[in-house]
Amino acid sequence: MGTTFTTALDTSLGSGVPLVLDGGLGTALETRGVGLDHDLWSAGLLRDDPQTLAEVHAAFAAAGADIVTTASYQLSTRAGLSGAEVGRLAAASVDIARRAVAGASFVAGSVGPFGAALGDGSEYTGDYRLTTDEFAAFHRPRIEALADSGADVIALETQPNLAEIRVLADLAEDVGVPAWLSVTLADGDATSPRLPDGAPLTAIAEVACAHPIIRALGVNCVRPAQVSSALEALATGTDLPLLAYPNSGETYDAETMEWRPAAPSAAEPDDRLGAWPVDHWIDHGARILGGCCRTTPDDIIALRASLAAPSRD
Repeated sequence: MGTTFTTALDTSLGSGVPLVLDGGLGTALETRGVGLDHDLWSAGLLRDDPQTLAEVHAAFAAAGADIVTTASYQLSTRAGLSGAEVGRLAAASVDIARRAVAGASFVAGSVGPFGAALGDGSEYTGDYRLTTDEFAAFHRPRIEALADSGADVIALETQPNLAEIRVLADLAEDVGVPAWLSVTLADGDATSPRLPDGAPLTAIAEVACAHPIIRALGVNCVRPAQVSSALEALATGTDLPLLAYPNSGETYDAETMEWRPAAPSAAEPDDRLGAWPVDHWIDHGARILGGCCRTTPDDIIALRASLAAPSRD
């Protein structure tokens, strides 16, 4: 893009105008009739249909995304791949995205949590325990391949488990590529947001402060109504730029493996697509904004338009 991700983020920090991230890669693929009911999820297209994957990346770039994320979120040896295959496909994910956007967007190498590989919704609970060495062995091949292949930033995303987050931060520091850290949240009291494993958000701010390679901190795949309180909590513990890319407001049912709309009595105004309080998020430090599950290129178009509205001038 003629500049580095870090420089662009610094510019955003100074101007107050956020960088725009893409939306739900899996959702955009499903709208094209692509089935994702297998262990690799969208990463399966790296092997089976890279052209369709490239078309989705290009669609998000055309919608105004300054950053597109690779289809490496669920790459792992638990899906029957060798470490070498994980590395090869992770490298391919960067190449496919880079070619698809033709320099129009930064490429973020997606690194999902161990829980995503379990296929049981554990990325929303953090209910798993590995040793430090086991976490490192699981994540290292993918992170090293994304870095070696020229990802502009490593996206440590949808993270629910503090012990795992600490290992990921160490690995990001080892490869030396700018990273962001984005977590999911437990359901509960919106005034005291926590990770699904119970850790307070101040704990991840401490991790980020101890790892200078982490350049932004925030939340993703949470209901939009949860974003404001999370940003407020994070802002008390760090001066880093913040980021938010919530889902559409629906809730994932791990038992049925389906997304369910919020019950009408529980729906909150800012959970409606197109009605997100982005001005409020920006005022609380958000400098990267986008969408996660159940959001599409059309939603990114709407987000980009809202940032260009007169109220933001």
